[in-house]
Amino acid sequence: MKAIITVFLVFSFVTVSAQEIIRDSIYSNVLKEQRKIEIVLPDKYNPAEKYEVTYVTDGEWNTRIVAQLQRFVEIQFMPPNIIVSLPNTYANNDNYRVRDFTPYKIPDNKLTGGADNFLAFLKTEVIPYIEKKYPTKGYRTYYGGSLGGVFGLYSFFREPQLFQSYLLADPAFWWGDGYLMKMAADSLTSLPNPERTLLFTGREGKAFQYMGIKDMDSIFRAKAPAALHWKTLVYSGETHNSMIFKTVYDGLKYTYNGYMTADINYHPMSGIILKDKPFSLYCFPEEHLEVHYTTDGTEPTAASPKLTAGVSQITVPVQLTVKVLAARNEYSKMKKGTFTIGEMWHSGDKPKKALPGGLDTLNGRVAGFIELKEPGYYIFGLENAVAGTKLSLNKQVLIDCKGNTGDDAQSYIVPLDKGFYELDVTYSAAASMPKLRYVAPGKEDAVPLPADIQYHMQKNNVKK
Repeated sequence: MKAIITVFLVFSFVTVSAQEIIRDSIYSNVLKEQRKIEIVLPDKYNPAEKYEVTYVTDGEWNTRIVAQLQRFVEIQFMPPNIIVSLPNTYANNDNYRVRDFTPYKIPDNKLTGGADNFLAFLKTEVIPYIEKKYPTKGYRTYYGGSLGGVFGLYSFFREPQLFQSYLLADPAFWWGDGYLMKMAADSLTSLPNPERTLLFTGREGKAFQYMGIKDMDSIFRAKAPAALHWKTLVYSGETHNSMIFKTVYDGLKYTYNGYMTADINYHPMSGIILKDKPFSLYCFPEEHLEVHYTTDGTEPTAASPKLTAGVSQITVPVQLTVKVLAARNEYSKMKKGTFTIGEMWHSGDKPKKALPGGLDTLNGRVAGFIELKEPGYYIFGLENAVAGTKLSLNKQVLIDCKGNTGDDAQSYIVPLDKGFYELDVTYSAAASMPKLRYVAPGKEDAVPLPADIQYHMQKNNVKK
């Protein structure tokens, strides 16, 4: 397994490294200069789909790095993004990032103070150009490091609608005698559009202090609104330049925290329960997911009880609602299960002609009787079932598959006394037989029905 994973990662890296960089440019009427733009499209880019966009500064250094890291994150933690990277302007051996990223002019550096123009360039020229040329959703992430981090936080306050997420690697908050710290202290409590994500990263030790990140972190801890999804990460053993790697990877995961490629599943999905008698809910979310639930019909929030991977004891008076909370609400996923308060089901006598040793298995039907050895909650499930498949117990339908289940089982809980119950599974004769599973009282694993509890009415079964 370790070798397979290594090969997969190496193959992924080679694929990413070979990604095409589309080199473009536009003339900026704001900056009065031609500006280069580098675009990297998703691996499976489809112009009929819409994408979010990651905007990257210092593109001459960062385009390939961000593209490579983003593709790794996309394996599981985020949706595909278009990358738009902006290389800097150079003139007379000067890098004009100092001009573009700094909020005001300081006496000893004539290039400083062009952040408002660069912000206008992004807002009125670059972003409209990209969103006209490519299919975008209008959701944008900003990446910047050092002075690019200064510009990122400046734009966070100055143009709160421009970006939904910010990744700031080792930002130089010391710049301008702490200009941004005063801006943060004055602006955070009345912050417009606070439902954004913001990540600072810094280096452990003295660098955390002299870069100004420690002081900025303190200001945000004291004044940031509760709706702002923000965090400071501190790394050890890194340099100012190496911070980009961890910032991009961790930052994109943080930006899309809660994103998942499949629906959240729990079992049982619905059923009949006894009043005030808890039952076991089986839920195994990925470690990076934050899953909460309610049992009163309301939508779960961060204050609602949390589901951790494994088995939880649940009492459901109205409705079970399970929600994966995501940093961006559009990626939050919710599922509801309806549970009816009922009575214990009672068994019948053993049918006179019932024979042990399996169920009657015919094309399109599995039928017979099962003998339960103890009373309690039983969970029944169907895997790999096609639409129209039904599972009935004592002629009452428990599961009615409206679509193909694949490996995501449909499940139902019912309180049963010990004894004999008639079981019937019907499915399309043209399909493969679905997998029938159950969980007995006090057990944790879904298993096939044991052979010693199965009874059939015919001596000759035809198995498909």
